[in-house]
This record gives sequence, structure tokens and C-alpha cells, in this order.
Amino acid sequence: MAFHRIFVIDFAGLGLGEAPDANRFQSVGADTIGHVAASWSGKLNLPTLQRLGLGNIRVDHPLPGVPPIEHPDGFFGRLHMAASDNGRATGLREMWDYTGETRTRSVFDTLPVAGYPVTVAGPFLSYLQTQDTVERFQIGSNQDAFRVLYDQLYRPASGVATVMLPEFRFAGEEGNVGEFGKALMNADHYLAQVMNDMGANDLLILTATHAGDPTMPGKPTREYLPLIAYSPSRPSAHALGIRRTLADVGATVLENFGLARNAAGHSFMNELTQ
Repeated sequence: MAFHRIFVIDFAGLGLGEAPDANRFQSVGADTIGHVAASWSGKLNLPTLQRLGLGNIRVDHPLPGVPPIEHPDGFFGRLHMAASDNGRATGLREMWDYTGETRTRSVFDTLPVAGYPVTVAGPFLSYLQTQDTVERFQIGSNQDAFRVLYDQLYRPASGVATVMLPEFRFAGEEGNVGEFGKALMNADHYLAQVMNDMGANDLLILTATHAGDPTMPGKPTREYLPLIAYSPSRPSAHALGIRRTLADVGATVLENFGLARNAAGHSFMNELTQ
């Protein structure tokens, strides 16, 4: 086991620019983070995400106010959704499902059976209703989500906690670019405390299960999605490239706990530990 605990933060709604198949989903020109950053005229202040490498993901198309840095603390890359549909729940399913011996099973099914507790916090938890072994928290704001995460940081047990930040989806649906930017800056502030309180053998994964460009009429938008991984025990980080499926995140979690035999994606654990 490379990491004692894994914390996943889902910036649900945060896209990094149109995906190669954007034309199939009326998403040509979509660029959630780019449009939000541009609307703030270079005043989008995200020091924690910048430190982790958010700006380095887009060196070919720099973000106003969030330029790349020479030595980011996080491993950084992009995810491309493999699914043929683009619903809000599609990315969540793709990220956490894998092929079992008789059916498609969820990472959330498997870890508790193996003795690793799982905690999930989000605004809509119907997808997990049948998974009684998962500790679930219904939340309505990003602050609520981080509060759950802070509580998990002080639990010693090895396992996984994942929280969805709902305010990006709300801002995207309302077409409110200003509120999207405010939510990003607030999350950046909370994220700094999470990193400060992490243990040396903890792993933090930042990603998004869908995109929702507030300047586009249709939601969700088909975009590349962020992937950032950070651990205090890994001071030297590098690019993770473009991953072909969100299932790579689930595969990485499973491999960490020795359960990756039937993972649907390709783990990037080796890139974090080499």
C-alpha cells in the first residue's frame, strides 16, 4: 500500500476546454475554466491550485491569472470521458466502476468488503442508495463538503473519502460566471487547509466528473476534465498526460489497496511512486 488514505475532491462542473468529441454534444467552444478566468480579467486568485499545477495543465493555452509554474507540487493532467453519453451521473459511474466476475461493480462496493472504510459527501447520493457499507453525507454547499473532509482528516483509519463540490454545478446551470469564480477562489482557500492537515502518507486527488461551462446554453458540456494528485511524501511531481477515461482514477484507488485485478481503467499509481 503506497498511501494510507486517499481523499478525492470532485470539482463537479469544472472543465478545461472542449474535448475532441465536443461536436457530438453541442459543446464546440466550451472552456469552463478559460471563460471564467477571462471574465475575472486576470484577477482569479487561485494560489493553491496554481501551486498544485493547474496552470501547467494548459501551457498551450494559459489561464489569465493562473500561469504555469516551474516546479508544481502536484502531478497534473487531463481526463477525457470515454462514455458515449454526457449526463451528470455518467462521469461518476465511469470514474468508480470496474468489471467484476459476474457484473459491473463499484469501487464503493469493493473497498468496505476488503476492510477499508469509504465516506462520500455530495448533493445527490441516489446513485449510492444500495451501498449500505458506504458512510454518506448529503451536503448543499462547498463549505459543507470541506467540513466533511476536514473531519475525515482526523480519522486514523486507512480508507477513502470523496466529496463533491456542488456550487460549480449550480453556477454553471445558472450561467453565473461570477459566482463560478467566487466558488473556485473559496475552494482554493479551503484546499490549502486540507493540504496543511494531510498526513505524510496521504494522497489527494482533485478531479471533476463533468463540466458545465456557464457561458454555454447546454449543460453538461463535453470538455477535458482536471486531474491533479498530491502527497506530502512526493515532493517531485510531473505531468500525467491525457488519460483516456475517468476510470483511471478508480483504478488508481483500487491498486493502492491491492484490489485492481479487474479495474476498468489504467492506474497511474506507478507514476506517483516511481
